[in-house]
Amino acid sequence: MAKHSIEVADYDASRGVVVLTEEGGDIVVRLGSDGVKIEANPAGLRDLARWCLALADPDAPTGAHIHMDPGQYLLTGDSEALTLGRSDTLRAQ
Repeated sequence: MAKHSIEVADYDASRGVVVLTEEGGDIVVRLGSDGVKIEANPAGLRDLARWCLALADPDAPTGAHIHMDPGQYLLTGDSEALTLGRSDTLRAQ
């Protein structure tokens, strides 16, 4: 089985949550009757993982977040907007 690794910069309070390297993947977020659906090509999934790992950094504060707008950044033009955020008050399941 192939192993994959993703590097993420340490959280820096002066810059907030940042990802230094992205692959330029495509992500689409759609709202449907059965809920929210996030689809992405392989590069987009790895880019999304980078953002999630950056938000999970032990030094990132609760409330840290990243906004993704349709047609900009990682989201395709036909996507809904997406905000990823960290909340330390949610209980681990």
